[in-house]
Amino acid sequence: VRGLRGVMQTLNMTQPLVINGLNPVFGLPMLHQLGEAGTVYYCFDEIAKSAWMNRHGPRFEQQYLARVTAVVTTSETLRQAKQATQPNTYCVKNGVNFALFNQARQLAQQNPPTAQTAPIVGYLGTADNRLDLPLLVHCAQTMPDVRFEFIGEVHEAAITSALSVFGNVAFLPPHQPDHLPPVLARWSAGMIPFVCNDHTYTIYPLKINEYLAAGLAVVATPFSILTDFEPVIEVADTPERFALALRRALADTSPVRLAARIDMARQNTWAHRAAEFEKIVASD
Repeated sequence: VRGLRGVMQTLNMTQPLVINGLNPVFGLPMLHQLGEAGTVYYCFDEIAKSAWMNRHGPRFEQQYLARVTAVVTTSETLRQAKQATQPNTYCVKNGVNFALFNQARQLAQQNPPTAQTAPIVGYLGTADNRLDLPLLVHCAQTMPDVRFEFIGEVHEAAITSALSVFGNVAFLPPHQPDHLPPVLARWSAGMIPFVCNDHTYTIYPLKINEYLAAGLAVVATPFSILTDFEPVIEVADTPERFALALRRALADTSPVRLAARIDMARQNTWAHRAAEFEKIVASD
């Protein structure tokens, strides 16, 4: 609070709007300490399921929810859960840097894959306990002609030990966002192979719009409410159905379908999300 007061004084700022990103432990004692016009709790994950804050987070969050001006969540399921305590709860879903990720499609058009190149199904993001490992093992085992790439940190040793035995699976280190388009340009499809549980049910995946902006066909498990994307993605609930859905995704190269995927992502840019967020701020 002292640090923020000093910054506010330097900037000649009064009555700020405080936006707290998933940290009610700090947020609760900071309430009304900055002469703020209001406080928005930005809730982008289920804190009770967060390994780094689940010990004290839920207790502080319940008190914090009741005292903030408004809550903004990143998924409809989170909105429903938090609205039980704070009526002024809204949903502003994750967006996409469309211009950046759409570069992948442009690069793919310039360098189309050859018939001899193995198709690539990719996963972008942290590989952790959200991944359905038996499903992934089944896909790698039954689709030896397809290369599976995982880009990002791996937080579960069991994932690498189970999948590294397959010659068609590769783990690549995290990339800076502006280095991703050439990688995604090589892919034929993107996947979101999450387990279905209480935690994943609250997720609106950032990666889904990034895949779509790149023009990629997408296959996901039914881990959350994905009705917005029903026209442009395929959802499969078992390892066998997921593998079959990936086969269909790899063949889903129709220009009409590709345009529909890109148009969906274009509607979900961060600029659109910022406008939604600003509307909520103005209304409260």
